[in-house]
Amino acid sequence: MNEATKRNLLKALWIVFVYIILTMFAFIYLSPFIRSFVASFMTWEQASKYPPEWIPHPFTIENYLKLFRLELFPRWIMNSALYAGLIVAGNIIFSSMAGYAFARLEFPGRDALFSALLALLMIPIFVTLVPNYIIIYKLGLIDNIIGLALLSLANVSSIFLMRQYFLSLPQEVFDAARLDGCGPIKAFFYIALPLAKPALGAVAVYQFLGAWNAFLGPLVFLRSPENFTLPVGLSFAFQRSMWTEYTPIIAGSLVAAAPTIILFIGLNKYLIRGIVIQAGKG
Repeated sequence: MNEATKRNLLKALWIVFVYIILTMFAFIYLSPFIRSFVASFMTWEQASKYPPEWIPHPFTIENYLKLFRLELFPRWIMNSALYAGLIVAGNIIFSSMAGYAFARLEFPGRDALFSALLALLMIPIFVTLVPNYIIIYKLGLIDNIIGLALLSLANVSSIFLMRQYFLSLPQEVFDAARLDGCGPIKAFFYIALPLAKPALGAVAVYQFLGAWNAFLGPLVFLRSPENFTLPVGLSFAFQRSMWTEYTPIIAGSLVAAAPTIILFIGLNKYLIRGIVIQAGKG
């Protein structure tokens, strides 16, 4: 066996080894989802057994039927869609503006203000929960989807991502625009924003995933069942005084996860782009 054949054989063995390891890790990470999918077709008595069983016996779709019998189930889906849509739109508009200002405009205290903004990432959400509640209460927007969305119309991580992207754009483009009489605002709308589609896509995906799956905020700020988002509504619908129906909640969680899975598959390149942007120029 010559040297080239040995190298090719070792390369092939290495690739097989890597794929085996990756498959094992993929199965480990996917096993909770697989278990939830299987359990959604089980009765609670079988789903709660230990050691866990992986084949539904009897196979039942009653958990899904319970979901669609809920009168408010379509309303909760619409509320979640409205909440996520408002947050995505707000972040695309306001975070892109803030990111552009921090990246391309010169003003006193810019770097200090940006550093203070990044420091907010270290503050747990529980610390800001009470002040935010007081603000929304004073505005008379408790139990209001729009009021709840106001708290997340701009996000520090989205501002950081947009700033990183605008910094990566060639300075020569903006210099040429300035020589042609294009001011900072015009440059933002006609140059920076059209070139920022990959970053805007990443922001939209990240914010939609976070808003669609949000639980704590809607739980605290929403009171009426008809105003609940889907995660809170599912918990409310199947919470009993002494116990909880977990299998319908599992089925509902899978239904709620369907849009995020579709979004992830369709816009995966934007998620990767977002990671690349955040790791880029500082």
